[in-house]
Amino acid sequence: MKIFSLNTWQERGDWEKRWDVTLDGLARFKPDIVGFQELFNGGWTAQVQKRTGFPNVLYKDESCGLVLFTHFPVKAWGVEMLSQSPLEEYYRYVLWAELEVKKKKLFVFNTHFSWMLQDGETRTKQAEEVLQLLLQIAAKEEVVLMGDLNAAHHSPEITGFIYRGEFSDLFAQKHHLDSGFTWDNRNPYVASAEHRLPDRRIDFILTRGTGPLLKDLVSCEIVLTKPNSKGFWASDHYGVLAEFK
Repeated sequence: MKIFSLNTWQERGDWEKRWDVTLDGLARFKPDIVGFQELFNGGWTAQVQKRTGFPNVLYKDESCGLVLFTHFPVKAWGVEMLSQSPLEEYYRYVLWAELEVKKKKLFVFNTHFSWMLQDGETRTKQAEEVLQLLLQIAAKEEVVLMGDLNAAHHSPEITGFIYRGEFSDLFAQKHHLDSGFTWDNRNPYVASAEHRLPDRRIDFILTRGTGPLLKDLVSCEIVLTKPNSKGFWASDHYGVLAEFK
């Protein structure tokens, strides 16, 4: 089972040409579950589904930006609003789904926390709200949580979230904690941004539970870290790909 997560950078720049990089990556990776953040276009979501062949797509509306594609049957799903940051004019959300994988339940959460460096208090609130939702609907089940958490692995809001939620950080299981960035100033889309932020690993795939589906982690890698032959990068973020036996 392969799981892939990427913040798609909305429709910035030559976004359809950037999507060619992501679609080529999906063709190579062959993931079973895909979580996208900052995908606000319903029509394009349908095009991605058509081009990738995923039978199931979970998409609420154009204000949410969270989408889940999967080959597995979907038994239930929903979207919940999170606390709004006083520094942002828009809301953040979490998308959740109950999937059936080999006749077992797997709950998948896809989310995107507030982005400003000084907004750790808001991210802490959002993390707690996600955790409470998880405990409400999937307390005793295997869980995958993915997304752009907009804080480094060593930040108080992320370390607290992982500790309270009893999560495993899949990348950290296979690599040194300080290796690898998903927000990287060597990426020209990052370097050209109006807001300059330090290099960090802020995109995660976390798991909770060690049942039959999540017992054997084969790998977890940061992917889509280079441009294609035409010079286009997938996004201002890199993706994360995890594989289980």
